[in-house]
Amino acid sequence: MGSANVGADYWDIAWRKETEGLDFNTARRAGRVTKENPNKEDAVWWNNNGSKWVDNYILWRKNNPDWKIWTTPQGAKAIELELNPVIAGVTVKMFIDRIFEVNGQLVIVDLKTSRTRPTSDLQLGFYKVGVELMLGVKVNLGNYWMSRESGTGEMIDLSRYTQDTLEYFVDGFDKARKAGIFLPNLQSCNFCGLTAHCQFTKGK
Repeated sequence: MGSANVGADYWDIAWRKETEGLDFNTARRAGRVTKENPNKEDAVWWNNNGSKWVDNYILWRKNNPDWKIWTTPQGAKAIELELNPVIAGVTVKMFIDRIFEVNGQLVIVDLKTSRTRPTSDLQLGFYKVGVELMLGVKVNLGNYWMSRESGTGEMIDLSRYTQDTLEYFVDGFDKARKAGIFLPNLQSCNFCGLTAHCQFTKGK
């Protein structure tokens, strides 16, 4: 990279690649209207903040040398690791942001740009079981790297997630999907694109 601002260089490359052909006039904007952000968290806001988060991630990695990117038994670096395990007869497509080796233990890490941490660790549980089924490696710890906090939180124990547990969930999800049953998650309304059609939110 040519400039001193490595984060800006990386972000600029990624921004051009990922936004090519997108119409930001129809894009949903998160956040709330403020004096500083009258257009909420629109494309301009994301473009302005993205490079800072990249810089913060680079700095976090440098300050935490014990967190080493894990290499799979097949020799792949565990960065955006694609796995497609079959659970309860359903192929579950997943991309695991990072798997680190920390003091001899593997830690699945999901990178988040949201303001708040997820209230459920089920996503990490799916990743855990996917790694075990596809790679034959046990993983019992997970974490989130929160871009707005520039770091991780307490380790999350994922040992309760087993193949049997997730087969129960997936079987139920699949039956509901085939029957056209989609129950709303009222804790995630801010991230849902169907609120205009939902009986619980359409009047707001």
